[in-house]
Amino acid sequence: MRRVLVAGTQDVIDAARAALGAEIELATAYSVTEALRQVEDVELVLCNVRFDDSRMFDFLGALNAMPKAGPPVICFRVARVPMSAGARRGIELALEALGVRAYLDLYDLECREGPSAAQAALRQAVIGRLGQG
Repeated sequence: MRRVLVAGTQDVIDAARAALGAEIELATAYSVTEALRQVEDVELVLCNVRFDDSRMFDFLGALNAMPKAGPPVICFRVARVPMSAGARRGIELALEALGVRAYLDLYDLECREGPSAAQAALRQAVIGRLGQG
């Protein structure tokens, strides 16, 4: 079974479980320390923008500083509040600088296309990335 680490808050872990079902084993981490202990045992990391009190960038920086390349990362947001285009672009640019090419704003997608489309997008991103590995 494929194993994915979900680094985030409980609502993020619940969203990942709902989108990915039982065919992918989910490891979970609520802190940067917990996540870094588990990265060698997973094929992919799903990381929430608000991970560990908004320490997503700290986690990604630590991942990049590891001697051995870590698993690929997909970052996403589930916060149920709108985000300005400038803030979204800032996150995307920072993620790109850290080598993360996949970012999903599930709340925005849910507002535009509905909850099932947001779940499908997350599932597709994970399955697609696992297929490349």
